[in-house]
Amino acid sequence: MDRNDHEWKVENRWLKEVLKEAQKQFDKKRNFKENYRKDAIETQRELWNDIGPVSISNGMEQIVGFMEYITTMKIQKKRHELARKFQDKYEKIILSPYFGRIDFIEAGEEEEKCYIGISNLTNDNYDILVYDWRAPISSMFYDYEIGDAEYKCLEGTIHGKITLKRQYKINNGEIEYMFDSNLKIDDEILQDILGKGTDSKMKAIVTTIQREQNKVIRNEEYKNLIVQGPAGSGKTSVALHRIAYLLYKHRDKITAQNIVIFSPNDIFNDYISNVLPQLGEDNMHQTTFKEYMHKSLGNGFKKEDYSAMMEYILGAKKGLNYYRRIDSIKYKSSTEFIGILKRYVDYVEKADRNFKDIIFRDNLVISAEDLKESFFKDYVQLPLKRRLKKIRERILFLIEPYEKQRVEEIASELRDSGSYIDKVEITECSIQTVKSEMKDLYYGIDKMTKFDLVDIYKNLFEKLEFFSAVSNNEYSEKEVDGIKKYTLENLKARTLNYEDQPILLYLKGAFGDMPKTSDIKYVIIDEAQDYTPLQYEIFYQLFNNANITILGDIHQSINPYMNVGSYNNISNILPLENTCIVNLTKSYRSTLEITRFSRNLLHKNITDGCVERSGDEPLLLGFSDVEAIRKRILEDIELYKDKGYKSIGIITRTAKEAAEVYHSLKDKTPVKVIMKDDDEYVSDTLIIPAYLAKGLEFDVVLIYNAGNGNYNCEEERLLLYTACTRALHVLCIYYWGACTPLLKDELLINISRG
Repeated sequence: MDRNDHEWKVENRWLKEVLKEAQKQFDKKRNFKENYRKDAIETQRELWNDIGPVSISNGMEQIVGFMEYITTMKIQKKRHELARKFQDKYEKIILSPYFGRIDFIEAGEEEEKCYIGISNLTNDNYDILVYDWRAPISSMFYDYEIGDAEYKCLEGTIHGKITLKRQYKINNGEIEYMFDSNLKIDDEILQDILGKGTDSKMKAIVTTIQREQNKVIRNEEYKNLIVQGPAGSGKTSVALHRIAYLLYKHRDKITAQNIVIFSPNDIFNDYISNVLPQLGEDNMHQTTFKEYMHKSLGNGFKKEDYSAMMEYILGAKKGLNYYRRIDSIKYKSSTEFIGILKRYVDYVEKADRNFKDIIFRDNLVISAEDLKESFFKDYVQLPLKRRLKKIRERILFLIEPYEKQRVEEIASELRDSGSYIDKVEITECSIQTVKSEMKDLYYGIDKMTKFDLVDIYKNLFEKLEFFSAVSNNEYSEKEVDGIKKYTLENLKARTLNYEDQPILLYLKGAFGDMPKTSDIKYVIIDEAQDYTPLQYEIFYQLFNNANITILGDIHQSINPYMNVGSYNNISNILPLENTCIVNLTKSYRSTLEITRFSRNLLHKNITDGCVERSGDEPLLLGFSDVEAIRKRILEDIELYKDKGYKSIGIITRTAKEAAEVYHSLKDKTPVKVIMKDDDEYVSDTLIIPAYLAKGLEFDVVLIYNAGNGNYNCEEERLLLYTACTRALHVLCIYYWGACTPLLKDELLINISRG
């Protein structure tokens, strides 16, 4: 649009009006914040002058006065925080108050110009100058072209026509460009964003939300959403914008504290931590399955983490123990094993607890029959752990009078003996004597009511043949026996492999030993393909009353043995009538050439679209040895930095390999390394194992050694695919010796050899 035409003058006048109002409100909130700060200082001064040092010896009046001041200070702190939040909002508005506009004529009404931005902006007359992107009317900006349109609001569905659709880029209060569009969000802005280097944090995509993404963000028809999309389709961004939308729409019912997102690792948590604050919202709970699980299972065992398991799968020598372990992972991650677990839970709940009569000094406190009746009838609705706790509490309640009576008897005997003068000494001696007498009785009570999760798990494998005999028999008796022995050996050594831990967590939940999660209303599960069906059973066990959004890409399953397999494997977990599968079908990350190359790796007919942003063809470069690869990497780091690329990811197969590359490069060029899933994410030049790179993106990806000695089996195809799809602009694949068979000749069109 010509900068000199009439529309530019009109738009600049409007922008000045909006900025003037935003500045006025910013100054007002800044003054509020400063006044609240002064009030807080004055309250603290009054507290010291009026109350002084607090001491119980000064009486209750001083304590009451002190608590009144504390309450006042808490209120002042909340006001100050709210004013600070509003000030931050107006700071963002002043920089870029809006990014879109639609002119809409509602049936029977006059045309309205609707400017759309990150936040609402209203003047003193309650005129809406800018609509929040999450407002009902704003949905038309993402969903409709010029012509008939509609949106849903509290009054119902509003019908009308869009007569104009305009997009802007406003920076530091100046319009850099604007253009009219009668299509969906135009690729011109998208190209502008994608063409730039990526930062150390994920950016909000609010200005470029596409129609298919908007349907996921605003979908409230179904309680549970499963979102499948190719690499770079914006799944995580969509999830975070969905959270922002829900917080806006239901702000009177939910806060960020009612939402939890399960990310693949802490690196990714750090990477996405800036999106919600960009959108003016507080961050929700961010966790990982590993973190939640390790916290729940406690410290009684040596627990392997996910990274260590991946290192074992990718790096261990493939001997007898390796294949025993792989069989164990596959078996424990299968849908067949879920059936075994459920039968076992039912068996344990109904099994005879071997209750015995509780007798103290020839007095029947409670009979075994009464205990059995309480367990199987009175408390049958409670899960196992709570039933056992109830039984224990009942026994202790009934035994208490006998214990007190016995203490009195011994105290009387001691007084009569004349050996003790001090009453306190007599009481203490009496109690200790009774404790000694009752030692065996209490041991028996503990044994009857004991809840030991690891013992329960161990008993499952001791009787595994019994529970697996009625399964689908996908595994032979010999395989099941090998898995049984392998697991029992590890438990004896007090070692919990990663694949054992979700099973223990499931049993813990099934037997009523998990904390309440009723305050969580929405759950986001990212990288959904890397969770097993059993882990989804656990999610539903924990959050069955919450709305669950699941986002993933089956083609990015980095663990070949521990994954969802197919969404059909979890179709029986989430209620079908309340669950919807949504497919995102377009990738926005990589260039056309990188996307085409990566999809060829899959050996499947992929019909998903992609943004037609062209760049260089990926390079496949063969070398004589690893030293030659490292020399070329150094050259390429300098080359691509000189070209202005901000982030370079050197992706290795394992953490061990990442450490080797790091030590060879660190004294020659600035470079960082990530070795574990709780390391901090940094931009710039980063060395990272492929299984920790999922969800991240880099301007340039250099794949270190895709030789036959590294990626040599079909199980690693998706890991290599995931590594390749991290690249936005440049993809270089190095290898020495023979190239991996996963990259067949017909794939390597226009690929050079170094």
